[in-house]
Amino acid sequence: MTTAALGLAAVADTSARVVLVECDAAGGDLMLRHGLAAKPNLVDLASAARGTGGDPAVYEAVAQELALGDRAVPVVAAPAGGAQSRAALPELTRAGQLVLSPPDRLIVADCGRFEVSSPARPVLALADVVVVQVRATADGLAHVREHLGELLDAVTGRLVVLLGHGGIYGEADVADVLGRHVAEELMTPDARVTVRGPLPEDRRAAALLSGGLIAGRRWQRLPLLRALHGIAGELEPLLTTAPHDEDAGTRTETRG
Repeated sequence: MTTAALGLAAVADTSARVVLVECDAAGGDLMLRHGLAAKPNLVDLASAARGTGGDPAVYEAVAQELALGDRAVPVVAAPAGGAQSRAALPELTRAGQLVLSPPDRLIVADCGRFEVSSPARPVLALADVVVVQVRATADGLAHVREHLGELLDAVTGRLVVLLGHGGIYGEADVADVLGRHVAEELMTPDARVTVRGPLPEDRRAAALLSGGLIAGRRWQRLPLLRALHGIAGELEPLLTTAPHDEDAGTRTETRG
């Protein structure tokens, strides 16, 4: 999901003042993939948040710029090893800590694979929208169904199941199966779960977002980036907004 999370951050409206934060308890990928500096990182964000109580200005000090063509995406990268991330995440999600819920920025949080015991789980409760990416195959959807109840317990906002490329089922079929499971077996309103996709197979965009390709002038027109831009537009009305100096800020956390 790191690729999709970076893609969503890269196509977000610049007025949202987006920041991508790697909250993966297993460790981050952005630093090595895109040649970012080892510091500042997620640990520095946790340390700064401890001292500021969640002042959004902290991102000016701890975010690095990841260049994608003509766009510079501010990112807070996690260390490659998971131990430091697991130690930092509780500080970012403790009661009263607002650093991941600033009123003037859009936070896209890459939370890695969903695990019930993950220290990244509290991030999901802070989110307006949680995006879970899955390939629409029999085994992929079986895993989603198995964890859907736990996900809905953790998520307070909207849950979006984003279908990756290479699946065998379409959006309508997956929505029907998951909707019936939510309504009949979990006894939860199926409106809490939305299905979108599938994303197109786009090796150039995937290589670009993974650090293996330099962006050209029309990088945002690549099929995957266009699809993510459309999904970002659909999610925008679900986000909490608050005015700041010139524009409206929004926030969301996404897992991957």
